[in-house]
Amino acid sequence: MGSKFVVADPGLCIGCETCMAGCMMKHAVPGDVEKPRLNLVKTLSVSAPIVCHQCADAPCVAACPEGALYFAEDRVAMNQERCIGCRSCVLACPYGAVQIDPVKGVATMGNLSMESPQKAFIVKCDLCYDREAGPVCVSVCPTNSLLVVDEEELVERQRQRRTRAAVASSAFSSVPLNSEL
Repeated sequence: MGSKFVVADPGLCIGCETCMAGCMMKHAVPGDVEKPRLNLVKTLSVSAPIVCHQCADAPCVAACPEGALYFAEDRVAMNQERCIGCRSCVLACPYGAVQIDPVKGVATMGNLSMESPQKAFIVKCDLCYDREAGPVCVSVCPTNSLLVVDEEELVERQRQRRTRAAVASSAFSSVPLNSEL
């Protein structure tokens, strides 16, 4: 669990919101909420979408009193029918990547259709688990600033950072070092 999630390179993100549009279009189907599962944060110095990290110890799952959020394969999944709209998951998520959206249902009896009371709907990234090509946001990003990372990618990036730090620390050596690592 927690082995894959979407990350953004803020150096490449131009804030165009194409990722959000792609996400909305993917979820514009009956029984779903047409709302992006990522939140674009724009400041004077950075622009990057924030997406669910599919945490291995997901606080949102632990906070849900009804089991509407649960672990499934390589993601935090949702059971919309169990959601009571308490928003405990929203408060627990350290990334602000979970939302609860009230939606009105439609009940039909014969030829008669009536609006049913509002129902809570969990809105968070599901890694487009039902899409063979992976997350839509990653495939539509015009600058390739979004990518799906897994545990191996994280370990490799950490190794590279440590190597760069070791090379940088060679400046403090009292003995001349071969700077090629």
